Amino acid sequence: MHLIKNDRGILGIVERGSRRCPPRVRLNAPLVLTTLAGLVFLWPLIVYGRPAYFSDSASYFKGGRAAVSFFLEWISEFQNVASTPLLDRPTGISDAASRGAELATGHAKVHGTRSITYSILAFIFSAPRGQMWLLAAVQALLTAFLVAITLFAYGKSDRLPVWKIAILAAATPVALVSCLIIPDIFAGLLILAITLLTAAYERLSTGVRLGLMAIAAGAITFHMSHVPIALGVTVVALGSMAFPRSRSGARSIAHWSAVAAPLLAGTALLVSLNLGAFGTPSLTGKRFPLTLARSVADGPAKWYLEQNCAQLDYAICELYPRQVPGDLNEFLWGKNGIKARATPDQLERIRREESEVVLAAARSYPLEELSIITGNFARQLVLFEPIGFDTRLMLDGNQNAVTVATTYNPAWIRSVEKLSAVVLVVSLLVLMQAWRTKPELRRLIGLILWGVALNAAVCVYFSGITGRYQARVIWLIPLIALAVVGQVRPAETSQSRGGSA
Repeated sequence: MHLIKNDRGILGIVERGSRRCPPRVRLNAPLVLTTLAGLVFLWPLIVYGRPAYFSDSASYFKGGRAAVSFFLEWISEFQNVASTPLLDRPTGISDAASRGAELATGHAKVHGTRSITYSILAFIFSAPRGQMWLLAAVQALLTAFLVAITLFAYGKSDRLPVWKIAILAAATPVALVSCLIIPDIFAGLLILAITLLTAAYERLSTGVRLGLMAIAAGAITFHMSHVPIALGVTVVALGSMAFPRSRSGARSIAHWSAVAAPLLAGTALLVSLNLGAFGTPSLTGKRFPLTLARSVADGPAKWYLEQNCAQLDYAICELYPRQVPGDLNEFLWGKNGIKARATPDQLERIRREESEVVLAAARSYPLEELSIITGNFARQLVLFEPIGFDTRLMLDGNQNAVTVATTYNPAWIRSVEKLSAVVLVVSLLVLMQAWRTKPELRRLIGLILWGVALNAAVCVYFSGITGRYQARVIWLIPLIALAVVGQVRPAETSQSRGGSA
């Protein structure tokens, strides 16, 4: 509640965040200080002396260096062509755009690439010496920024919620995921940003809204799994806005636009980048066929191909006419995998034919497919084991990033995993009570829970079961529980229920 004074000097009471009350969350000193307090999310760097790396971390660094080099070369060519008289220009190169296309002709030789935008981010923030401590700090601060917005938007006190951030850092995987040098943390930030734009729009200043939209749009481009997650959360968010709790709760065009903007901007950027990099407008770019690999590892695609390849004209059948590798990693990256055996043209055909093969396998084994997907989803939903710190990243003599195995003490990670399970149960109880007693919080709670469940479904269907997939988003549940805990009443009287109706 907030006291206001009208032009006659009469005091009145309005709800915070309503159209008659200034937004609760602004780009001000308390928000900045709370964001800086989020540097506590970097405690794993102090404990282990390095960020957490995955096998993909080196690939992002290499891809970022290649992308930045290509861009700088393109700029150089643009300047050279622009300064050269038209008649003196080399035959076949009439402008900088065509030279850029010529520089990009190497794309036909590329077997597969990861996110261009996250690769560039990894390279730019690769200090010190390519180990990407700076990138971990950027990820931690962006996470803390969204956490601070959430806590201020729903907290009943204007005091800095530092103790809540400390609980998140110690008893959820958020710190470990923030220090992981792959784009996992941005899956959680994507869900949270869209949720806040939907459920807390009136509580946020214009600057905060724009910041959330920018982070969400960028996050969509950082990993292919983020695209269906963004689509699913945005569609449900817009659907929830179509049914306001009251006539006064009808949403403005600006609100609708803010919720839809990240998905539209993120996908447009993806298509544009893939067009510039590979010459073809695409959402997926040159990703490896993970969905096909998942179906092969689960069984249906392997059974379907081995029984029907003699009559099929798929590129994958050219590589494996009789026996398909049954392990996901072996199928993709092993000595007998498609990366080693397929030509660039064959791999491009495998990408184009991937959905057709997966759907055909599902139609051939519908019950098996349903059983496998359902079981995998249930397992993934409760599997949130953080990873990392068993690998070091270093630059070799050619300044290429390489990862090497190393020893580490897993006790810290195991402790966080156990604490996370306890905190998650308590948080779900808090949210159950909030759902019953505070109807205005249901959109917030529902969207976060939907996003967490959708993340598990997307990862299971398009990739497989891995603890880090759910660790990247499970911290959202304790976060919103901490945000609303002061608003939850332990019990309702009939009078309070009547007053809220």
